[in-house]
Amino acid sequence: MASVRYLAPYILITAFTYVFAKNALSYASPFVYGALTTLVTCATLFIVTRGKLILNRDTVLFSVFYWLAGACLLTGLNYISSSQSAILSFTMPLIAIPLSVYVLRERASRVEAYGAMVGFLGIIVYNIPLLNGTPTLIGVGLTLGDAFFWALFSVYMRKLRLQDTTQTLATGALVSFLFYAALSLIDFRFQPSLHLAADIGFLGVIAWALNPFLWMALLKTEKLSRLTTIVFMAPVVTLIYGVATTGVIPSYVTLAGVVLIFAGIYVSNILGASSAESVQAPLIEPKT
Repeated sequence: MASVRYLAPYILITAFTYVFAKNALSYASPFVYGALTTLVTCATLFIVTRGKLILNRDTVLFSVFYWLAGACLLTGLNYISSSQSAILSFTMPLIAIPLSVYVLRERASRVEAYGAMVGFLGIIVYNIPLLNGTPTLIGVGLTLGDAFFWALFSVYMRKLRLQDTTQTLATGALVSFLFYAALSLIDFRFQPSLHLAADIGFLGVIAWALNPFLWMALLKTEKLSRLTTIVFMAPVVTLIYGVATTGVIPSYVTLAGVVLIFAGIYVSNILGASSAESVQAPLIEPKT
Protein backbone atom coordinates (compact mmCIF):
# COMPACT_ATOMS: atom_id res chain seq x y z
CA MET A 1 0.00 0.00 0.00
CA ALA A 2 1.13 3.55 -0.72
CA SER A 3 3.23 5.34 1.83
CA VAL A 4 1.47 6.86 4.83
CA ARG A 5 3.57 10.00 4.40
CA TYR A 6 1.49 10.79 1.29
CA LEU A 7 -1.88 9.45 2.44
CA ALA A 8 -2.14 11.16 5.83
CA PRO A 9 -1.60 14.76 4.63
CA TYR A 10 -3.71 14.11 1.52
CA ILE A 11 -6.70 13.01 3.61
CA LEU A 12 -6.45 15.98 6.00
CA ILE A 13 -5.96 18.58 3.27
CA THR A 14 -8.84 17.16 1.22
CA ALA A 15 -11.16 17.12 4.23
CA PHE A 16 -10.72 20.87 4.87
CA THR A 17 -10.72 21.90 1.21
CA TYR A 18 -14.52 21.86 1.26
CA VAL A 19 -14.64 24.01 4.41
CA PHE A 20 -12.27 26.69 3.08
CA ALA A 21 -13.95 26.74 -0.35
CA LYS A 22 -17.43 27.10 1.16
CA ASN A 23 -16.25 29.99 3.34
CA ALA A 24 -14.63 31.77 0.38
CA LEU A 25 -17.91 31.85 -1.52
CA SER A 26 -19.22 34.35 1.06
CA TYR A 27 -16.77 36.87 -0.41
CA ALA A 28 -16.39 35.93 -4.09
CA SER A 29 -18.27 34.18 -6.86
CA PRO A 30 -17.11 30.65 -7.73
CA PHE A 31 -15.32 31.68 -10.93
CA VAL A 32 -13.62 34.71 -9.37
CA TYR A 33 -12.46 32.57 -6.45
CA GLY A 34 -11.35 29.86 -8.87
CA ALA A 35 -9.39 32.39 -10.96
CA LEU A 36 -7.62 33.88 -7.93
CA THR A 37 -6.87 30.45 -6.50
CA THR A 38 -5.48 28.95 -9.71
CA LEU A 39 -3.42 32.12 -10.27
CA VAL A 40 -1.74 31.46 -6.92
CA THR A 41 -1.37 27.79 -7.88
CA CYS A 42 0.27 28.73 -11.19
CA ALA A 43 2.69 31.09 -9.46
CA THR A 44 3.59 28.40 -6.93
CA LEU A 45 4.17 25.65 -9.48
CA PHE A 46 5.91 27.88 -12.03
CA ILE A 47 8.57 28.69 -9.45
CA VAL A 48 9.40 24.99 -9.37
CA THR A 49 9.08 24.29 -13.10
CA ARG A 50 10.62 27.63 -14.16
CA GLY A 51 7.65 28.20 -16.40
CA LYS A 52 7.91 24.87 -18.23
CA LEU A 53 4.70 23.20 -19.39
CA ILE A 54 3.79 19.94 -21.10
CA LEU A 55 1.54 20.21 -24.12
CA ASN A 56 0.28 16.95 -25.55
CA ARG A 57 -3.18 15.50 -26.12
CA ASP A 58 -3.50 13.59 -22.86
CA THR A 59 -2.14 16.46 -20.76
CA VAL A 60 -4.60 18.90 -22.33
CA LEU A 61 -7.45 16.47 -21.66
CA PHE A 62 -6.23 16.06 -18.07
CA SER A 63 -6.17 19.87 -17.70
CA VAL A 64 -9.73 20.29 -18.96
CA PHE A 65 -11.05 17.53 -16.68
CA TYR A 66 -9.05 19.04 -13.78
CA TRP A 67 -10.76 22.41 -14.35
CA LEU A 68 -14.21 20.89 -14.76
CA ALA A 69 -13.86 19.05 -11.43
CA GLY A 70 -12.93 22.26 -9.61
CA ALA A 71 -15.62 24.32 -11.36
CA CYS A 72 -18.34 21.80 -10.47
CA LEU A 73 -17.11 21.69 -6.87
CA LEU A 74 -17.13 25.47 -6.39
CA THR A 75 -20.45 26.12 -8.12
CA GLY A 76 -22.06 23.19 -6.30
CA LEU A 77 -21.01 24.64 -2.95
CA ASN A 78 -23.29 27.59 -3.65
CA TYR A 79 -26.24 25.26 -3.02
CA ILE A 80 -25.19 22.63 -0.46
CA SER A 81 -23.05 22.44 2.68
CA SER A 82 -19.37 21.53 2.80
CA SER A 83 -20.08 18.16 4.44
CA GLN A 84 -22.75 17.28 1.85
CA SER A 85 -20.32 18.28 -0.91
CA ALA A 86 -17.56 16.12 0.59
CA ILE A 87 -19.73 13.01 0.81
CA LEU A 88 -21.12 13.39 -2.70
CA SER A 89 -17.70 14.19 -4.19
CA PHE A 90 -16.30 11.01 -2.73
CA THR A 91 -18.59 8.90 -4.82
CA MET A 92 -15.61 9.30 -7.16
CA PRO A 93 -14.30 5.77 -6.38
CA LEU A 94 -17.48 4.22 -7.74
CA ILE A 95 -17.01 6.12 -10.99
CA ALA A 96 -13.25 5.54 -11.14
CA ILE A 97 -13.60 1.75 -11.31
CA PRO A 98 -15.28 1.54 -14.76
CA LEU A 99 -13.17 4.45 -16.05
CA SER A 100 -9.91 2.77 -15.03
CA VAL A 101 -11.07 -0.40 -16.79
CA TYR A 102 -11.94 1.48 -19.98
CA VAL A 103 -9.02 3.93 -20.17
CA LEU A 104 -6.20 2.14 -18.35
CA ARG A 105 -7.26 -1.45 -19.00
CA GLU A 106 -6.96 -2.18 -15.28
CA ARG A 107 -8.94 -5.32 -14.48
CA ALA A 108 -12.09 -5.16 -12.37
CA SER A 109 -13.60 -8.24 -10.78
CA ARG A 110 -17.27 -9.14 -10.40
CA VAL A 111 -17.01 -8.31 -6.69
CA GLU A 112 -15.86 -4.79 -7.54
CA ALA A 113 -18.87 -4.37 -9.83
CA TYR A 114 -21.26 -5.52 -7.07
CA GLY A 115 -19.63 -3.08 -4.68
CA ALA A 116 -20.16 -0.25 -7.15
CA MET A 117 -23.88 -1.07 -7.31
CA VAL A 118 -24.15 -1.01 -3.50
CA GLY A 119 -22.34 2.31 -3.45
CA PHE A 120 -24.67 3.88 -6.01
CA LEU A 121 -27.62 2.69 -3.90
CA GLY A 122 -26.00 4.58 -1.05
CA ILE A 123 -25.86 7.72 -3.21
CA ILE A 124 -29.60 7.47 -3.83
CA VAL A 125 -30.39 6.96 -0.13
CA TYR A 126 -28.05 9.77 0.94
CA ASN A 127 -29.74 12.20 -1.45
CA ILE A 128 -33.31 11.53 -0.23
CA PRO A 129 -33.18 14.24 2.52
CA LEU A 130 -31.62 16.66 0.02
CA LEU A 131 -34.53 16.46 -2.42
CA ASN A 132 -36.28 19.52 -0.99
CA GLY A 133 -36.03 22.02 -3.84
CA THR A 134 -34.56 22.82 -7.23
CA PRO A 135 -31.52 24.76 -5.89
CA THR A 136 -30.44 21.77 -3.80
CA LEU A 137 -30.90 19.43 -6.74
CA ILE A 138 -28.65 21.69 -8.81
CA GLY A 139 -26.01 21.50 -6.06
CA VAL A 140 -26.24 17.71 -5.93
CA GLY A 141 -25.94 17.45 -9.71
CA LEU A 142 -22.93 19.78 -9.86
CA THR A 143 -21.17 17.95 -7.03
CA LEU A 144 -21.73 14.59 -8.69
CA GLY A 145 -20.21 16.24 -11.76
CA ASP A 146 -17.18 17.05 -9.61
CA ALA A 147 -16.97 13.37 -8.63
CA PHE A 148 -17.13 12.28 -12.28
CA PHE A 149 -14.45 14.68 -13.51
CA TRP A 150 -12.28 14.01 -10.44
CA ALA A 151 -12.38 10.32 -11.33
CA LEU A 152 -11.64 11.15 -14.96
CA PHE A 153 -8.65 13.40 -14.28
CA SER A 154 -7.35 10.86 -11.75
CA VAL A 155 -7.42 8.21 -14.47
CA TYR A 156 -5.44 10.54 -16.73
CA MET A 157 -3.07 11.34 -13.86
CA ARG A 158 -2.27 7.66 -13.62
CA LYS A 159 -1.96 7.44 -17.39
CA LEU A 160 0.56 10.33 -17.32
CA ARG A 161 2.52 9.01 -14.35
CA LEU A 162 5.76 8.80 -16.38
CA GLN A 163 5.66 12.55 -17.11
CA ASP A 164 7.13 15.21 -14.85
CA THR A 165 4.49 15.60 -12.13
CA THR A 166 4.98 19.29 -11.40
CA GLN A 167 4.95 20.31 -15.06
CA THR A 168 1.76 18.31 -15.64
CA LEU A 169 0.06 20.02 -12.70
CA ALA A 170 1.35 23.44 -13.77
CA THR A 171 -0.23 22.90 -17.19
CA GLY A 172 -3.52 21.94 -15.55
CA ALA A 173 -3.42 24.99 -13.30
CA LEU A 174 -2.75 27.37 -16.20
CA VAL A 175 -5.59 25.95 -18.31
CA SER A 176 -7.90 26.16 -15.29
CA PHE A 177 -6.94 29.79 -14.66
CA LEU A 178 -7.74 30.74 -18.26
CA PHE A 179 -11.20 29.15 -18.05
CA TYR A 180 -11.97 30.67 -14.62
CA ALA A 181 -10.77 34.12 -15.67
CA ALA A 182 -12.94 34.10 -18.80
CA LEU A 183 -16.07 32.94 -16.94
CA SER A 184 -15.52 35.33 -14.02
CA LEU A 185 -16.47 38.16 -16.41
CA ILE A 186 -19.97 36.67 -16.55
CA ASP A 187 -20.40 36.24 -12.78
CA PHE A 188 -18.16 38.78 -11.02
CA ARG A 189 -18.44 39.22 -7.26
CA PHE A 190 -15.44 40.14 -5.11
CA GLN A 191 -15.26 41.46 -1.54
CA PRO A 192 -11.64 41.64 -0.33
CA SER A 193 -11.06 40.40 3.21
CA LEU A 194 -8.42 38.62 5.29
CA HIS A 195 -10.67 35.56 5.45
CA LEU A 196 -10.82 35.40 1.66
CA ALA A 197 -7.04 35.82 1.46
CA ALA A 198 -6.62 32.85 3.81
CA ASP A 199 -9.08 30.78 1.75
CA ILE A 200 -7.23 31.65 -1.47
CA GLY A 201 -3.89 30.80 0.12
CA PHE A 202 -5.10 27.44 1.41
CA LEU A 203 -6.63 26.28 -1.87
CA GLY A 204 -4.04 27.93 -4.11
CA VAL A 205 -0.92 26.59 -2.40
CA ILE A 206 -1.96 23.62 -0.26
CA ALA A 207 -5.13 22.13 -1.77
CA TRP A 208 -4.55 22.75 -5.49
CA ALA A 209 -0.73 22.71 -5.69
CA LEU A 210 0.54 20.39 -2.96
CA ASN A 211 -2.44 18.03 -2.71
CA PRO A 212 -2.61 17.04 -6.41
CA PHE A 213 1.13 16.39 -6.22
CA LEU A 214 0.48 13.99 -3.30
CA TRP A 215 -2.39 12.36 -5.23
CA MET A 216 -0.23 11.88 -8.30
CA ALA A 217 2.56 10.42 -6.15
CA LEU A 218 0.04 7.90 -4.79
CA LEU A 219 -1.26 7.08 -8.27
CA LYS A 220 2.26 6.30 -9.44
CA THR A 221 2.55 3.44 -6.97
CA GLU A 222 -0.98 2.08 -6.55
CA LYS A 223 -4.00 1.09 -8.63
CA LEU A 224 -6.64 3.80 -8.56
CA SER A 225 -9.30 1.46 -7.15
CA ARG A 226 -7.12 0.47 -4.19
CA LEU A 227 -6.37 4.05 -3.15
CA THR A 228 -9.94 5.23 -3.01
CA THR A 229 -11.01 3.20 0.03
CA ILE A 230 -8.53 4.84 2.38
CA VAL A 231 -8.92 8.40 1.08
CA PHE A 232 -12.68 8.12 1.73
CA MET A 233 -11.76 9.02 5.31
CA ALA A 234 -11.63 12.65 4.10
CA PRO A 235 -15.40 13.28 3.83
CA VAL A 236 -15.89 11.61 7.21
CA VAL A 237 -13.51 14.17 8.74
CA THR A 238 -15.44 16.95 6.96
CA LEU A 239 -18.78 15.55 8.19
CA ILE A 240 -17.52 15.34 11.80
CA TYR A 241 -16.15 18.89 11.58
CA GLY A 242 -19.50 20.12 10.27
CA VAL A 243 -21.39 18.46 13.13
CA ALA A 244 -18.93 19.89 15.69
CA THR A 245 -19.15 23.46 14.38
CA THR A 246 -22.85 23.67 13.48
CA GLY A 247 -24.40 21.20 15.92
CA VAL A 248 -26.57 19.81 13.11
CA ILE A 249 -26.87 16.02 13.41
CA PRO A 250 -27.41 14.16 10.12
CA SER A 251 -30.68 12.24 9.80
CA TYR A 252 -30.81 8.46 10.03
CA VAL A 253 -31.52 8.29 6.30
CA THR A 254 -28.40 10.36 5.57
CA LEU A 255 -26.27 8.17 7.83
CA ALA A 256 -27.70 5.03 6.22
CA GLY A 257 -26.67 6.39 2.82
CA VAL A 258 -23.14 7.07 4.10
CA VAL A 259 -22.93 3.50 5.45
CA LEU A 260 -24.02 2.07 2.09
CA ILE A 261 -21.49 4.22 0.21
CA PHE A 262 -18.77 3.00 2.58
CA ALA A 263 -19.93 -0.58 2.15
CA GLY A 264 -19.87 -0.29 -1.62
CA ILE A 265 -16.37 1.15 -1.69
CA TYR A 266 -15.15 -1.45 0.81
CA VAL A 267 -16.57 -4.30 -1.28
CA SER A 268 -15.28 -2.83 -4.54
CA ASN A 269 -11.77 -2.15 -3.36
CA ILE A 270 -10.88 -4.34 -0.38
CA LEU A 271 -12.89 -7.50 -1.11
CA GLY A 272 -12.56 -6.99 -4.86
CA ALA A 273 -8.78 -6.75 -4.61
CA SER A 274 -8.64 -9.84 -2.40
CA SER A 275 -10.81 -11.76 -4.85
CA ALA A 276 -8.60 -10.79 -7.79
CA GLU A 277 -5.40 -11.72 -5.96
CA SER A 278 -6.81 -15.15 -5.13
CA VAL A 279 -7.19 -16.07 -8.79
CA GLN A 280 -4.17 -14.41 -10.37
CA ALA A 281 -0.69 -13.30 -9.48
CA PRO A 282 -0.50 -9.67 -8.34
CA LEU A 283 0.38 -7.21 -11.07
CA ILE A 284 3.58 -5.22 -10.64
CA GLU A 285 2.92 -1.57 -11.40
CA PRO A 286 5.68 0.37 -13.15
CA LYS A 287 7.41 2.91 -10.94
CA THR A 288 9.28 6.05 -11.75
